Amino acid sequence: MQKNEPEAELQRILKAVSRSFYLSMVWLPPAMRRGIALGYLLARAADSVADTSSAPAAERVAALEAMRAAITRGGACPAAAALAEAQPKASERELLLRFDTCLNLLGGLPEAERAAVREVLDVIIGGQLWDLQYFAEHRAVQGEADTLRYTYAVAGCVGKFWTDLGCITLGNAFCAPERRELLTEAAVRYGRGLQLVNILRDREEDARLGRCYLCGDPELWMRRAERWLCDGADYARRLGSFRLRFSSVLPALLGVKTLRLIRTSRPGQRAKVPRRAVYATLLRALFLSVIRRGA
Repeated sequence: MQKNEPEAELQRILKAVSRSFYLSMVWLPPAMRRGIALGYLLARAADSVADTSSAPAAERVAALEAMRAAITRGGACPAAAALAEAQPKASERELLLRFDTCLNLLGGLPEAERAAVREVLDVIIGGQLWDLQYFAEHRAVQGEADTLRYTYAVAGCVGKFWTDLGCITLGNAFCAPERRELLTEAAVRYGRGLQLVNILRDREEDARLGRCYLCGDPELWMRRAERWLCDGADYARRLGSFRLRFSSVLPALLGVKTLRLIRTSRPGQRAKVPRRAVYATLLRALFLSVIRRGA
């Protein structure tokens, strides 16, 4: 499919705001790319608004609610562009300025794909609103259920979306119909595992901001994240094509490397996989994706 100018521009922004996700997305079968890219960019725009620390929480809540309404019903969303200049990164400023372009492209998706994108964004933005409102009253989650709720709302639901969109656009070429439910459950765990990696990596910074997303021993969550990433790698290797397996397994491999770095990082040092290790991980993902694991 030849890209028109708005879609080519959005792909450029996607590459700027997330190196690892872009590496995965470009390997997807063409039928899935537009829905996945739009879902990611809309979610990333909402995340940028939620994280705009220079804006009062009430303003961010209002902007997120306006963004969710625009995604659900269509139309423009001036509230997103209004917070663009408050973003420290140029790529995120540009993304918010192009939010209405993303909405227009969303409106051009086939109905079933559009519904899947809207469903996952409703859950994600709901999770971001919960985050803003919850930590206005608490400095830490009150129990494991809160952590599980949050990790589903911001990432576990993305695993379900990925599976739903794959089945919508590729049918049986994505996975066998009788395996869809089990694969969806694995995809939800995978998403939660990836979000736990982010939480574990950023927990010192989050604590300075008055947020703690984990209760109990972080090592227990580290082991849970590893287990769920293994579930994610298994999920990826059961998908129906090399492209699907490669693009789906790569985040799991990068997540495992990040966890290893978290374990060995000094206090105040943020774990980040070096570029050379990213390339080595690409090669490992290629190797693991050549042969499909038994359905």
